[in-house]
Amino acid sequence: MILDKSNIINFSVANEMNKLELHSEMENLLPYLKKKLNNFSLKIEINITEVIKEEIAFSPQEKYQYLLKANNVLDELRKKFDLDF
Repeated sequence: MILDKSNIINFSVANEMNKLELHSEMENLLPYLKKKLNNFSLKIEINITEVIKEEIAFSPQEKYQYLLKANNVLDELRKKFDLDF
């Protein structure tokens, strides 16, 4: 939470769900803060700071490594049936 010079409180949340939850609590939170801080020009902005990183597998080797992360038994099956990718 950061209060800038223009009386705007900037909240950073991880995802859209957190933004919706915080937005629903604004009815009670903002009047309370205005009264307690004796600052009736306060405003609140909510920003999502989520970083989405997708792993994209192109080659068969990359696809195999991606699947191996999800299920390490896959390597045992590959060895048992003498498979190659």
